[in-house]
Amino acid sequence: MQITKEEFLKLVKEAFAELPDNTVHLPEENVDIPVLEEPLTGFADADDPLFEQYKDPAVIGENFKTPKEWMPEARTVAGFFFPYTGAVRFRHRASTELTDEAWNNGYPKGGQMAELFLDILIEKLEKAGVKTHLPHRDPGFTMNPVPVMNGEEEDLHFSAAWSNRHALYAAGLGTFGVHRHIITDKGCCGTLASLLVDVKLEPSVRAYTGLYDNCIRCGACTHRCPAKAITLEGLRNLKKCAGHSGVIRETLGGGFCGKCLVGVPCEDRNPAK
Repeated sequence: MQITKEEFLKLVKEAFAELPDNTVHLPEENVDIPVLEEPLTGFADADDPLFEQYKDPAVIGENFKTPKEWMPEARTVAGFFFPYTGAVRFRHRASTELTDEAWNNGYPKGGQMAELFLDILIEKLEKAGVKTHLPHRDPGFTMNPVPVMNGEEEDLHFSAAWSNRHALYAAGLGTFGVHRHIITDKGCCGTLASLLVDVKLEPSVRAYTGLYDNCIRCGACTHRCPAKAITLEGLRNLKKCAGHSGVIRETLGGGFCGKCLVGVPCEDRNPAK
């Protein structure tokens, strides 16, 4: 059975609206705040040559599997970008501590809500006769850390069998920034998801040609990073970033950083526009 892009987007809207609890409680403030905004949605052809290019070791590596390798009948890759709400972003931006309760509670809740959204959407699609597949839930999904050099410093590259960031790039939703996050028309401060379907949906226009077209290279994220892990020349050093995250966990008994996602021109918009 076939569905149109309009019907698919209608199901996306319905699935998001049916999320049972898109809020998180902040114990210190004793308030409940909303976590995610409705997602931006984009589509890529499952046979797009970009997916083969992702096998290049300079991009992701041979560990990456194309949509057809995950699901032979796949015809479209749907990508989703869920912006974090202003209630989460404002608190995280204003914090001068290593991290804050809005981010420590909102960030993981956002990931959980994105997964629940996929469950709801998949149920709706399957009722409409559409077959789906989630590469990141497949038993064959792996992500291998590869030591690399970032300028004169040691760094890590993660060769993943699937990448939501690269799926969103292919689906016309945005390009990368020097902080390595995807910058969409709703900014970079969000959570991502992608889904393979066996129906042909018109690919979204990629209003860019370069990997970093939406990044204005302003350097704001380099100053926001507590670990000094981001440079305009070397992008974000993932080894340094992971080390700082470890410090947060050891010092505070848990938590997340994400300082480079807020207080920057690309927090909630595309600065290149």
